[in-house]
Amino acid sequence: MITLILFCLLPSSFSQTKNQRYFEVIALQIFNTKDIVPKNLSEKQKITITLAYEEGEIPILVICNKQPQINDMISYETIQKENCISDINAYDQKFQNQSISLIKNQKSQAFQKNFNIYQFQSSNMFVGAYSKLQSTYSIFVYIQSLYNCAKECQNGGSCFYGLCECIEGTFGDDCSISGLNIKDQLKLSPDKLYYLSLYSAGSTFQRILSNQIPLRQQCYAEIPFIDQGSLLITNVLQLTYDKIQYCKNMTETLQEEIKIKQNAYIIFKVYSQFDVNILLNNNDNDSLQRIMMMIFIPLCVILFFFLICCCVKFYRQKLEQAQIHKKIEQTEAGNYVNQYMPTIKFSQVKDIIQEDINEKDVYCSICLEQFDRQNDVKVTYCKHIYHSQCLSMWLFKIKICPLCRAPLDEKTLTSLMHQRSQTLIDQISSKSSANNKLKITSLNSLSSLNGPINQNAFQHLNYQRSLVLVEQ
Repeated sequence: MITLILFCLLPSSFSQTKNQRYFEVIALQIFNTKDIVPKNLSEKQKITITLAYEEGEIPILVICNKQPQINDMISYETIQKENCISDINAYDQKFQNQSISLIKNQKSQAFQKNFNIYQFQSSNMFVGAYSKLQSTYSIFVYIQSLYNCAKECQNGGSCFYGLCECIEGTFGDDCSISGLNIKDQLKLSPDKLYYLSLYSAGSTFQRILSNQIPLRQQCYAEIPFIDQGSLLITNVLQLTYDKIQYCKNMTETLQEEIKIKQNAYIIFKVYSQFDVNILLNNNDNDSLQRIMMMIFIPLCVILFFFLICCCVKFYRQKLEQAQIHKKIEQTEAGNYVNQYMPTIKFSQVKDIIQEDINEKDVYCSICLEQFDRQNDVKVTYCKHIYHSQCLSMWLFKIKICPLCRAPLDEKTLTSLMHQRSQTLIDQISSKSSANNKLKITSLNSLSSLNGPINQNAFQHLNYQRSLVLVEQ
């Protein structure tokens, strides 16, 4: 039944096929290849040799330049020593089918090892299989197009130009082997395959384990055999910058030859009896990213809330000022402040009472900004100058002069005006134009005003001063 199924799946492009079944055999078995004529093989064809396991011990398919001198081919070291090739990943993973393809063109060693596609050497090549115990299997040989994959691509892989292009985390010539990203792990489990994608890793890599364990660590482009390579006993997984760059260069060289996308991997295989915990992730890139995330995220949250609070506070202040301005504007028409202290330009004030303006009077004592000639200002009977809007807002809350605390309530201003039709600035202007007819009596300084006098005495003092300022 298996033979029939494999025959049905054979590509239509081959010209010759041969198969042989081995029933409960032991040791090295020879497959006769005389009926396959390699000299007729074109550059766009390949010979594919497949072993289909049925029952018993899983055998290993081997192809050699000549028949091996020993009858024990179970180890990868022996296969290499005898100058033979095999589908070692499929054998180690105990897959049902093992396949090797032979082509006419020369390919690099990296190409051959990664995809089980080797250069055809001789018509006298040896094809066989070895099993230490009884095994039943079949061997098929057929010629197919160079652009057909010898195996069906697994785990989402795609066939391009006769090769399987695997997605991240899958390995083997048919993408049938799956691994786990070691950057996402908190512990390592026995007989599990882990990988590190170098294009997303930092310049170095290190993991500290809770116990020493036996493991394999290798560049996949250089040694694509999952259960082969040097075995280490250590509690540190460490990759230097040079090792990472070397593996990247190996992968890029392979990718240029095969013309399909390849990811650069360091693979790890654990052979411990129990799970081992990862105590420290000391990858410089990971650590930096985690530290940055630990600092950046809380900082962003704090800054966000601070910004929200500032916006709310600013909005409330603006709203409050707008409400005050609105109230002032609503009452401005009948406001006694505008009646006795109308708004004029600062340039006019300078022309009218220039001799009474000193250096301090060029600044508004409320907002502390310097006056501009076109600024709208108000002048109090105590001859202090303020921005019109600043003084209106000030008097809306408190009815005294900001500088000398002279009373500026309606009753005081009304009592000062002997002609209600005249404003303070009119009276000051008329008296200033009289060529020194108005004589200003000096008053006590602010320090004396802030002395130990009660409020009634203070208001009386300012009242007396106001009478002097407006008196003929």
